[in-house]
Amino acid sequence: MPQANDLQANLICNGTPLAEYPVPSAAPNTVFCESTPGQTFHVKLSGSRALFDRVVYLYCDGVLMDSYAIHRHQLPAITFHGIYLQNDFTKIMPFKFSKIELCEEDNSHPEDIIKNLGTVSLELVHCTLGHTLPCYQSFVPSIASKDKFSERNKKASMIPHTVGLGESTFAPVPRATSSVHLVQRDPMPYQRFVWQYRSRNMLITAGVIPRPVTLLPDIRLPTPSSTRQNNVPGARSLSGSGHMTPGPLSNRTNRESKPDTKPKTNGHKVVVIDLCDDEDRPIVKSIVIHSSPKKTICLDDDEDDQIIQPSNNAQASGSSAQQVDIKPVKNELNSQNITAPDGPQTKRAQDEREVEGHDRKRVKAEMTSISLNV
Repeated sequence: MPQANDLQANLICNGTPLAEYPVPSAAPNTVFCESTPGQTFHVKLSGSRALFDRVVYLYCDGVLMDSYAIHRHQLPAITFHGIYLQNDFTKIMPFKFSKIELCEEDNSHPEDIIKNLGTVSLELVHCTLGHTLPCYQSFVPSIASKDKFSERNKKASMIPHTVGLGESTFAPVPRATSSVHLVQRDPMPYQRFVWQYRSRNMLITAGVIPRPVTLLPDIRLPTPSSTRQNNVPGARSLSGSGHMTPGPLSNRTNRESKPDTKPKTNGHKVVVIDLCDDEDRPIVKSIVIHSSPKKTICLDDDEDDQIIQPSNNAQASGSSAQQVDIKPVKNELNSQNITAPDGPQTKRAQDEREVEGHDRKRVKAEMTSISLNV
């Protein structure tokens, strides 16, 4: 909002003054503002009283739109809403921004219009006001938006918008029915306010408006999950097939938590038989029974006797037999059937006994056929 000599001017759109950006290389009280095609606006001037008469002129693109006389000691409070209709002072055509029309023809336009394209200005001039005259009609200026400009014109090719007039609507304030006779005026204005309107893209390109900040996407590579999981107890990682497999620490924990179990020895049955003589001297025999196709039974007494094996494979199977603690039991060994604890078993045996000496007895039994049903 330019201010000077106790005066203030504003370009207002939709009830709000347009944002203004200073132009360092331009004349004082000259600012940039953003324009949008089809947007209506009005110009407002306010200030303090003065000791002299003055006239305010409104120019759009170098074309005189309207004027207003201010008597001395009168408080300036002027608003230019648009152009009144010639035969109806209650309706007005508002000012609005329009797209400029270019053509290939080299049309000639006044120098003032070409020089002031893309501007809205207020000029205040010292003057001497006379008597009041009745006013019966208003004039409609030839605005720049009605004309086409040549593409060869450098000024016109750089200005995207011009000021035009919108559809007629009811005026906020009816037009005055009288005018003031101008007796004398100065050739040059003593105060001038200028708005250079441009599109937003042109203001950004010229560096008047800062470019909007664009947030760049986060392109940092994510940390591999396997690196983080190795430091976490019980972490898991992806295998090549896509399944979750426990990490090294998790495997060690699982192994430590499992109870210490010994594998069961399958295929071996142990039967303990006690052979007692008349002197109640126990003779303990241990029988190791294998569930392999060829079975071996070992009857052992006090002395090392020969183990009768039905085939050569008995030695290999006997070496793998598990030894157990021998407990004495009192059972008489006869040629009878032997039943294992885990299921019925039928055994047939033929024994040959030889007794030698008075102090000891030796029993040798040869098992000719054994049938085990496990």
